[in-house]
Amino acid sequence: MPPGAFPPGWISFSLRTWLALVLALAAAFWAQIDAPAGAGVSVMILAQPFRGQALSKALYRLLGTAAGVVASVLLAAAFGQDRPLFLGGVALWLAFCAFIGTLERDFRSYGALLAGYTVALVALNNIDGPQNVFDVAMARASAIGIGVASIAVVNSLTGAPQVWRKLVMSMDALAQRIRMMGEATLRGEGSHDGWETTGLAAEILSLLTQISYARLEIDRARLRLAGGRLGIVGMLSVLTASRAVSMILARHEISDLVQRHVRLWHARPAVQIAREDILRALMRDIVQEKPDYVPSAHDAYFLERSATLISNNAHIEAGMNTLRDAVPAGDALRLAQLSRELDYTTALINAGRVLIGFSLAAAFCIVVGQPDDHTALSQTALTLTLASTAVDTAQFGMGAMIGIPMAVLVAMWLNFWILPHVSDMLTLAVVFLPQTIFACLLLMNARTATIGFNYGVFFLVILGLGNHHSYDPMAFLTRNIFYLLSAVISFVTLVLLLPPHPKRQRLRMAVLIGRDFEKQAAGRGDRVGPGLLSRKYDRLSQALAWSRRMQGQGMAPRRVFDRLVGLEDFASTLARTRLYLDEAENVAALRPDATQARRVLFTADFVRLQAELPAYVQKFLHHMQADLPEDARIRALTCAAGLQAVIETLGRNRVILRRYGLVRKRNALS
Repeated sequence: MPPGAFPPGWISFSLRTWLALVLALAAAFWAQIDAPAGAGVSVMILAQPFRGQALSKALYRLLGTAAGVVASVLLAAAFGQDRPLFLGGVALWLAFCAFIGTLERDFRSYGALLAGYTVALVALNNIDGPQNVFDVAMARASAIGIGVASIAVVNSLTGAPQVWRKLVMSMDALAQRIRMMGEATLRGEGSHDGWETTGLAAEILSLLTQISYARLEIDRARLRLAGGRLGIVGMLSVLTASRAVSMILARHEISDLVQRHVRLWHARPAVQIAREDILRALMRDIVQEKPDYVPSAHDAYFLERSATLISNNAHIEAGMNTLRDAVPAGDALRLAQLSRELDYTTALINAGRVLIGFSLAAAFCIVVGQPDDHTALSQTALTLTLASTAVDTAQFGMGAMIGIPMAVLVAMWLNFWILPHVSDMLTLAVVFLPQTIFACLLLMNARTATIGFNYGVFFLVILGLGNHHSYDPMAFLTRNIFYLLSAVISFVTLVLLLPPHPKRQRLRMAVLIGRDFEKQAAGRGDRVGPGLLSRKYDRLSQALAWSRRMQGQGMAPRRVFDRLVGLEDFASTLARTRLYLDEAENVAALRPDATQARRVLFTADFVRLQAELPAYVQKFLHHMQADLPEDARIRALTCAAGLQAVIETLGRNRVILRRYGLVRKRNALS
């Protein structure tokens, strides 16, 4: 590792992991459990820099192991005497777990994958003795329990860093960036293209992972973490509104009077006020200064987006207070409902990759016909399953190809030159210190994390550490030939045969974005709200990640990504306008125009929309001059703003709609 590349906290993380490893091995040897190395393996799998990460992973490790043990016993009982059916059942179970693991996130995903490869480790390793499956499963569960307990004890006694404190610091920093962005945008400074804002949105959404880890660390976790989610909703909303305001100010002349009052409101201390209430207050202040003021279509659009920006600044502040001090945020917490995009296509592809890879490995082992070939098969199943949810499965395959041979070489050195001179647990602990530090350093570096995982996790298994350790060179060689074989099979499957293709991955995101747009264009999409907003940015964040991998192809990836951002903007604009029209239909004076505008918006072709919507914008602006209650005038303002947003977004995306075949009439925009 080059100088200066050591990540912060690497010394404390390495020492905590080492202490937990020594404690787990000592307890396993003392208890005389079968395969005591499993306790050390469990520690290395659970090794995480923060306490909440380790606790969360430990919880899902226990749940996943329990599910895998049950599946192992059932498969052995049902197909123990029929090897082809048994292997087929294992393959289908692995594929199913990979499918669920892809749909889930964070350590919930890991728990699903663990349920899969536990079958490989328990049932496959006893394929010739199915009567031993239950005993092996119990031994594995015992080893995992010791590993989990060791991690928990060491983290508690040594004061491991807490995720929730990191979460608060990260949210504070992002909230400050978002507020400064909003302030600069209202001054007309800077522009926010889709590439940059989506990158910032991805940072914001990554906080959800920290929230899931912090759940087991803090008191009143449900309230506090709801505050964290509210802050995320506020930041994503301010980000979206800032982009819109930036484009409005860049393309249109907005009244200086309106801009001045909006900036004054933004400069006030953040107080929880709904968007509609801010619009009321803004209109009162503006009309008080200029009684004959009537907003233009662009002014209405600017006012609506600015009010959204200001109100969500308050949501950020309220969410931070709730997260930090458990201060109740009232009705605002109802907004703290975020969701992620469930990509069933990718889940099926990952399940198919595991199924094909395991089947190829099983066929190879059957052809070879060696007595210990189930070792290679179970290790391959483990690697394929864990790789299935990696962002880049090819990188995981490379990690196996490098990490496992490294572990074999180090294990060989220790086994024949060091361990024969070790006679007590204290000396063994000292022997394991350097390799534990090395594994932790690899794990903490994003570029080498998969190598570190394969090296650190499988080292003890490869070493074959047990209650009665064997120094037989032939036994060591025979066992580890199959571990090396599993690394080769995993590499061939993940890197050479079934690697991920960034263009295809991005295409799948584009299909999801296009389907959502078509639903919104027909008036059948999800209602506007935090769920729709978070799914929008989740899709765009994934598309951005794959587009960044294609940057060596010139500007084409960026242009394609900008089109996807345009489609998402159009879809969310349609959803928002639909809400405003629905609300206007509850006002008698606005109902006829709202109903007719809604019918045109969701049934007409896009050329007709461009021709007819400006008239409806003017109708709603005219309602603002009528002798109507204030609430009705504000409803008219939001409808005018929403329809004007549709007009402008449609104008910006005409080429995209035609290129992607999303126009209701193929020749409508030609």
